[in-house]
Amino acid sequence: MAKGTQNKNLDEGNFDFGIIKIMLLGQCFAVMPLTGIRRASPRHVHFRFKSVPMIVTVIFMMASSVLTLSMLKFLLNIGVTAKNFVGQVFFTCVQCACILFIDLARRWPPLIRYWTRLELIFTKPPYEVLKRSLSQRVRQPAFILIALSLVEHGLYLSSAIVSYKQRVYYCTENHNATMGVSFDDYIKLNYDYVFILLPYTRFFGIYVLVVNGTCTFIWNYMDLFIMMISRGLAYRFEQISKRICRLEHEDRVPETTFMEIREHYVRMCELLERVDNALSSIILLSCANNLYFVCCQLLNIFNKLRWPINYVYFWYSMLYLVGRTACVFLTAATINDESKSALSVLRRVSSKNWCVEVERLIFQMSTQTVALSGKKFYFLTRRLLFGMAGTIVTYELVLLQFDEPNRRKGLLPLCA
Repeated sequence: MAKGTQNKNLDEGNFDFGIIKIMLLGQCFAVMPLTGIRRASPRHVHFRFKSVPMIVTVIFMMASSVLTLSMLKFLLNIGVTAKNFVGQVFFTCVQCACILFIDLARRWPPLIRYWTRLELIFTKPPYEVLKRSLSQRVRQPAFILIALSLVEHGLYLSSAIVSYKQRVYYCTENHNATMGVSFDDYIKLNYDYVFILLPYTRFFGIYVLVVNGTCTFIWNYMDLFIMMISRGLAYRFEQISKRICRLEHEDRVPETTFMEIREHYVRMCELLERVDNALSSIILLSCANNLYFVCCQLLNIFNKLRWPINYVYFWYSMLYLVGRTACVFLTAATINDESKSALSVLRRVSSKNWCVEVERLIFQMSTQTVALSGKKFYFLTRRLLFGMAGTIVTYELVLLQFDEPNRRKGLLPLCA
């Protein structure tokens, strides 16, 4: 019984164990095509081009490319505006995310094995298991974000359906005709750009809804995955900081202790570098995606809308996007925060405990930028969040000027 409890605690403190459920959920939506992730050990995790997860991913990419090309052809026919370009950016981002997740899946097996071997150091004394286990820290925010994204997508569908029903009601001579509102008519009206390339059938109507929902999941999954990785790395740096803090009140600390701590700190920095090399492209895409969509939703709420449900959806969506973007940045920034949190304790080390290893550790903590990055163009720290807020204001002013002619026209005729 004691042995079983010990194994369970070891699993709870293991990053690979903590993300299994989220990765399995991602595979249901064609993300991270890996085999063997259900197995207890990362040794069984492999990437194979000839595998069921990879086939699912390729099928989805082919299916979503139809929507991407349809939207592109539709825009070329009617012309591009600040509002109607959103769909093209959305589908293009999802396509890029799929490609980048395939590349990440290719690198994932050796990375997660290296990560798991390194974690063995932190699952036994002198390191302590923190109040909330690693699995809890990874899973709870993930499920909260998934729930909030489901609400956002539900409001999007509600807004579209109500707008469609109201249009049918006011644009038919006999108001009782709304009793005949059909699924087919709703799909043909709201996804009319798809049927430039495809003939309409009930099958293609369901296909459009499924692909659109899957795209929405992947669109959210980028940020979710970055947050999970960030929490896993920050947890280990926090353990190192807690160990250093416990040494503050000890009378005599041997130099070998500080040497061991510095070695573990360096190894964690090496792990961070490996993770960053594999993940930085997704981070760059995620930040660009969030920047654009926050600006677009701000543009929408500045415009007059027709129905109350439209206001509910756009306000919720805007607040959700801002909150999600802030959570990604702040969660990723905790890596940098935790890597430096023990600096003040090290600087107060007494003269009798002072040694070269302490000096080296202080120098490394204070001079090295320990953080995830977007292809080394920028690092995810708290300071960057304020920089991004300023960028959003700048781009929002540009979008408002770009959309000024449409805002002057006001709402288009409902029955046009």
